[in-house]
Amino acid sequence: MDRFEFQLAMLQQGAEELEKKIAFFTTILMQLKTATLTIWVALIGWVFSSKIDALVPLGYVIIFGFWFLEATYWKVQFYYIQRVHAITEFLNNENGLEESFNTRSIPEGLVHPLGSLKTMKMPSLWRAMCAPSIYIFHTFLFVVNSIVWLITLKTAL
Repeated sequence: MDRFEFQLAMLQQGAEELEKKIAFFTTILMQLKTATLTIWVALIGWVFSSKIDALVPLGYVIIFGFWFLEATYWKVQFYYIQRVHAITEFLNNENGLEESFNTRSIPEGLVHPLGSLKTMKMPSLWRAMCAPSIYIFHTFLFVVNSIVWLITLKTAL
C-alpha cells in the first residue's frame, strides 16, 4: 500500500468517524431536550401541588441553563458537520479530485485523525443559542413558563 492508498483509507475512516460523532451528539442533544422538559414539568407540577407560586421563576433557571448547555454541545456538533461538509466538497469537486489522483495526495486536514482545518472556526455561543433547532424549543418553554407565572400571580391576587 503506497502513501496515497493509505490516505484514501484514512479519509474513509475519518468520514465514518465523523458520522459516528455527529450521531452521538444528536443523541446527546435529544437527551438534553428530554431532561429539560422532564425537570421543568416536575418543577411546575411541584408548584401546583404544593401551592408555592414563588418557585415558578426557577423554571427560567432550568430553561436558560439547559439552553446554554445544549448550545455548547451544538457548537461541537456543528464543527463536525463542517468537517463533513469539507470532505463532501472535496469529493464533489471534480477538478480537485482529479488533481488529487494525479498528484496522488489528499489535501491536508481531510485525512483521519482529522487535524483541524485552519479555515474552520467554532461558531459563537450566541449563534448556537440562536440555532432554530435550539431556540424554538427553549423559547416555547420560556413562553409557557411566563404564562404559568402570570396565572399563578393572578390567582394569588
